Amino acid sequence: MLPAAAHGTWTGPNRLWMIPGTPTARSEGRLDVHADRVVIRWSHEGVEHVGELRLSGPPTACRCDFRDSFHAPSGLVLHGEARRHELALFTTYPAGPGQPDWGWRITLDWSDPEHVTLRMFNVLPDGFEALAVDLRGGR
Repeated sequence: MLPAAAHGTWTGPNRLWMIPGTPTARSEGRLDVHADRVVIRWSHEGVEHVGELRLSGPPTACRCDFRDSFHAPSGLVLHGEARRHELALFTTYPAGPGQPDWGWRITLDWSDPEHVTLRMFNVLPDGFEALAVDLRGGR
């Protein structure tokens, strides 16, 4: 599903926003891109974290099983599509008792042959998107 040109190990800065508009937490990040999965590594406050996007189904209607030790330790299922230069995924998750669900959007962009960029967004019930993760890896 992910093109061979994007396969391999990509490393670079990872930025994490705990609250929109506040300073970012920075660390070194790593993306290991394969045809049907992406392994993500970074750290926060001295603790190493790892996650995985496991892809299945046709590129135009794919499923992603996402789990990581920070954002989704119990796992999330996202749906989306692999386009020419980008993987676009989306799901919703419960925000708490009596609260409307929030969204979680993940993109993986390989349009620049020198970089692969992973971004994760919280999507509020009103549609506002808050960037939560930006990892830009180079070879």
